[in-house]
Amino acid sequence: ENVSCLPAAARCVGAAMAAEKTMKKETKKTAQAGDAEAEKTEEVEVEPAKKKRRVAETEAEADVQVAADAAEDTGKRRKRAKAAHAVAEDALAADDVEGERKRPGKKEKSAADAETPAATGDLEERRRDAQRQIQQLVVRLRKEGKSEDDIWRAKQELKATLGEFRQPNNRKERRSKAWWEKLSESKAVEQDTRADKLQRKHDLVVIPVMWRGRHDKLDVVKAAEDIKACVAQQGVDVWVDARRHYTPGQKFAHWEHRGVLLRVEVGPDDLQEGVCRVCLAKEPGDYKSVQRKRVRLPPAGARALLLTLKEWGLSQIEVKRRPGDEDEEEDEDDEDEEEEEDEDD
Repeated sequence: ENVSCLPAAARCVGAAMAAEKTMKKETKKTAQAGDAEAEKTEEVEVEPAKKKRRVAETEAEADVQVAADAAEDTGKRRKRAKAAHAVAEDALAADDVEGERKRPGKKEKSAADAETPAATGDLEERRRDAQRQIQQLVVRLRKEGKSEDDIWRAKQELKATLGEFRQPNNRKERRSKAWWEKLSESKAVEQDTRADKLQRKHDLVVIPVMWRGRHDKLDVVKAAEDIKACVAQQGVDVWVDARRHYTPGQKFAHWEHRGVLLRVEVGPDDLQEGVCRVCLAKEPGDYKSVQRKRVRLPPAGARALLLTLKEWGLSQIEVKRRPGDEDEEEDEDDEDEEEEEDEDD
């Protein structure tokens, strides 16, 4: 029986030993877990203290560095100040030497300056005395009942007697002199500009005789442009005066006084007849001395126009007269005589 009970007892002992081992393992795990939690708690409590200590150490190092930089800057500033002080002393010494050289001139200048205020004070005193005399004169004349014109004349006479009390070469006088010089220069420039404008700048002027409001003024201007194109091909400086704010008579006088005595006129009646008038003034402004000739308009009368202009002064035109050219030209004086004979008949 005892032998039969041995396996069961062995099994019980094995189970007890296994249970004991299990309990030991669990106890060990529990102890390890407790130690880990304790270490974590200690780390949590120690970490803020470490951070504070590190911050304090960093700030202390920064303060030490700032103090070192400040000491270095102070040393540099002292060195610069010493150098600047030495330079200033050298400059002062040089000025003293230069002043000793120029001392006689300074004395003379100071003496001249001393004389100027004295002269200025004397001049000011005389001016005040003259002003006082003028005031007394005005008061006396007003008490006598004199008119303002009489008072003004008396003041002018007294001023002429007393003379002027201006300081020589004062600011007002300098400005007045500069202003007059500028004014004279501007007048000279204006006169030169006017002289340039009045110089002869064209060989021939074509004047369309027209007035505002006419329906055919554009046709007249076109005819004048055709005349210009015809003559300009011969190397002549031609100008069409189509200004609207001048009358034809004003244009004639303007160009005659500028030296352009030869012109071509074309008007509405001439345009209908297909002719233009070549005019040559002998004296500027004298309309009675103007010589006129009627010529056919270009292109039909281009040759006759060029021949007439060449004979009346434009020698640069390279056109020669041929037989039969005289038939295309008519003197206006001859035409007037023919009209008068027709009227007599």
